[in-house]
Amino acid sequence: MARLDAFASARPDSGVPPALAVAAGLAIVAFVATIAVAIAGIVRVITASGGAGGDFLSFYAAGYIVRHGMTDGLYNASVQSYVQQAVYPGDLGRATGYPLPLVAAWLFAPISRLPFAAAYALWLCANLAMLAALVVALERHLERVPLLPRRVFLAVFATSMPVIANLVFGQVDLIVFAALFAGYLLLRRDREVAAGVVLAAVLLKPQFLAGVVPMLLFWRQWRTLAALSIAGAVLLVLPALLSHPGELANNVRFIWHYPGAGDELRVNAGRMANLRGLIVSVIGRDATAVWLPAMLLLAAATYLVAGRRWQLSTDGRIVADQSYALAVMVPLLVSPHLHTQSLMLLFIPAEIALRGLFPPGDEAAHGFERQSAAVGLMLAAYAALFFGWLSTSLGFAPLVLFIGAAFAAAAWRWPQPRV
Repeated sequence: MARLDAFASARPDSGVPPALAVAAGLAIVAFVATIAVAIAGIVRVITASGGAGGDFLSFYAAGYIVRHGMTDGLYNASVQSYVQQAVYPGDLGRATGYPLPLVAAWLFAPISRLPFAAAYALWLCANLAMLAALVVALERHLERVPLLPRRVFLAVFATSMPVIANLVFGQVDLIVFAALFAGYLLLRRDREVAAGVVLAAVLLKPQFLAGVVPMLLFWRQWRTLAALSIAGAVLLVLPALLSHPGELANNVRFIWHYPGAGDELRVNAGRMANLRGLIVSVIGRDATAVWLPAMLLLAAATYLVAGRRWQLSTDGRIVADQSYALAVMVPLLVSPHLHTQSLMLLFIPAEIALRGLFPPGDEAAHGFERQSAAVGLMLAAYAALFFGWLSTSLGFAPLVLFIGAAFAAAAWRWPQPRV
């Protein structure tokens, strides 16, 4: 505990602030429950209990489809459903749609040779390895942040419900997170071409470039955009040309109709973390005519706010860090298909903001007040993510309110002093 002496000696005689104590208590409850959910979820998927296959089942089946030369049926809902029913070792209700690009199916093709449980366990280990690498990278970037808030951030990130959901469901959002974070680091170092190449990995879920690309256009980062375009073409177009040229268009058509995929595939709109999820959970039906206009209005307001700040950053009137933070958050408000695991992207702007709170040479940064405020906010956010997920699971999906609050804070309350 000696390493925390600086924090302890700065603590006032009145003790720990009540708000920090409450946030810590809620975070402990959330942590215990999150770990229990993680263990139960992983066991259910591995044992194929109750139709639990997670999103991994759709990826596994997609790998099976392309490996067996059935690429022309990859974006056919009936084929997806049939193959998932065939490869799943338990009783499966409705299948889960596969909307990712063809290159992702290629990624999962080798492990589709394994039995489902073994393939899931292997992908879980790969995700855990990626998570460990990300924790190391985040800690290095936060080196100037005092020990306690730095370690709290890393613990909150690694055990947060979005990260746990990614692990349990066998998702690919850790790859998206890594690409967006690496792109940020490379842009800070003026490695524009390398940043574009790395950002192309986000095309596994292209909607998460909906903020970064407009920001790069505002910044006139033509080399980054060119590199992103070329690398993206290799990832999206080349696999289609090598296997089935029409699959890129099929992918686009499938995604276009995916918001209303019907009864063949599970969309789980009422459990989404966006405005669509909130509306569907309230009205009890996935009515496009209701949620789409509301989402379009939200998207317009989001781009208006973010675009203004991207413009200001080109003039040097606000820091580029704030612009990038908003660019990462924009898709979380405008995407019509968003689930809990994707909210891990919120930790990128959180990490950038935390680093900005503790600039070098600022003695006040090492005082109790700033450190306790940062720790309390992180613990409260951790608890909010869990209880927001729990509420969503129980039928009311409020997580978009959390995202909106985080976006507003990044837009209007970016930490001072800035670096």
